[in-house]
Amino acid sequence: MTPPPIHSGVNPPARRRSGREGPRELTAAFRRYVDRVQSVQDPTARDDLEAALSLAEEVMGHRRTAAVDASLAEAYGANIRQLAKAVRQAGKGAVAHPALLARAIVLARALERTGAGRRAGRTLRERELAGAR
Repeated sequence: MTPPPIHSGVNPPARRRSGREGPRELTAAFRRYVDRVQSVQDPTARDDLEAALSLAEEVMGHRRTAAVDASLAEAYGANIRQLAKAVRQAGKGAVAHPALLARAIVLARALERTGAGRRAGRTLRERELAGAR
């Protein structure tokens, strides 16, 4: 009998997501993103960033950290703003645009992948510094 697999993630393996979930889950997450983006009267880059990070959290299933990495916003800021602008221009029918949904999923996966890599690197550095003392 094989022992259960050991994992070191925030969520157990059954709860982890790959960004390739069923269409209903992705569509629902995208619908919430569209609602967030379109509900803001005078949108700022910060509003768009918050909406994109929430989308990444919902699509990928990881909890966000309290501090938003400024370099993450700098690296993907233009993509985040372009997607939000396209969603605003599409109006109420934005949820029905498959190209917008695809762009949102790609952005969410990129944000999560980049953020996860930075968190892992930060944790490794902290462990190395703790071991050096």
